[in-house]
Amino acid sequence: MCTQLRQPHGTGSIPDTVSIQAHLKRHVTILATTIGERNLYREDNMKMVVDYIRHELQTMGYTPVFQPVSVPRKTSFGSAAGKTAYNIEVRKPGTTPNAPWLIIGAHYDTRAGMETWNSHGPVIPAKTGTPGANDNGSGVATVLELARIFRHLPTQHGIIFVLYANEEAPFFQTDAMGSRVHARSIAKNPGKEHIMGMFTPETLGCYSPRVNKKRASAVVAGLAGLPDRCDYVAFMSTNTGKDFSRSCSEIFTSECRFPVRAVSFPYYTKAVAWSDDWSYMKEGIPSFAVTDTAFLRCDDYHETSDRAEKLDYREFAEVVDGLARMTARLLNPESTAF
Repeated sequence: MCTQLRQPHGTGSIPDTVSIQAHLKRHVTILATTIGERNLYREDNMKMVVDYIRHELQTMGYTPVFQPVSVPRKTSFGSAAGKTAYNIEVRKPGTTPNAPWLIIGAHYDTRAGMETWNSHGPVIPAKTGTPGANDNGSGVATVLELARIFRHLPTQHGIIFVLYANEEAPFFQTDAMGSRVHARSIAKNPGKEHIMGMFTPETLGCYSPRVNKKRASAVVAGLAGLPDRCDYVAFMSTNTGKDFSRSCSEIFTSECRFPVRAVSFPYYTKAVAWSDDWSYMKEGIPSFAVTDTAFLRCDDYHETSDRAEKLDYREFAEVVDGLARMTARLLNPESTAF
């Protein structure tokens, strides 16, 4: 467990893991059970998840900004061609003028029905997609919980919280990917020199040992130093984000006893790519994914069995608690309160 973190220059503190766990479970249950599959091929559900995220952020006192993400009129996008999705962003300014910002973002869309769990397309309209509890209801819940925690905590650096559309195939690594649109806009304004880095919570809810057949197809896992056991969280990056990721993992370790492994690859390709951190890497912004390792650990990945009751919420809450403490250290580098 992590020790209680207090802020001497403000009125808040990071809450205990019991309350964090309750908030995470509520978010994931609403996303994966009440709403379910959410993508541009299920437009009613897509509207529901956007309304839910907006309501949650407004309740915290934020004013969400909606960034359009346009899908080109290409046959490869099927019935989503020509449609528009939205990224949802809020910002909490820091107390130090001109201090670099930290970006924390996760995608809220889920996998549409395709031939197999690892297909890149095409979408099969008659086939049910995933309800997306772990991928990526857990990531959305993490961003919302961190936004709630830091709403009233004073920080020297500012935070940009963002929820992305269109991370899943067939949009992944295309111009219709929500984080790609956001990263390009950030590189222009405020400019990458004003960003300390970015991390994305991506599939964070699996920590119980369970049968896993999918891992056998991912030989790279063992070569990268990601063991088969489920008792750790991974910080995954490329060379662009390697230093930032390792620095963050050291802070995480100093603040929380939950095991973390920092792994970097020379460059992300279609075969070796994780999530929305790829978009920022492309703009030269240090970035990494925080993950339970998804298909390397969990057979529910990209399946209709990715349901809310499958997640391990106690461990999930410990990880988010550690991320909150890590983030507090990043945003208050001159503080000695931790």
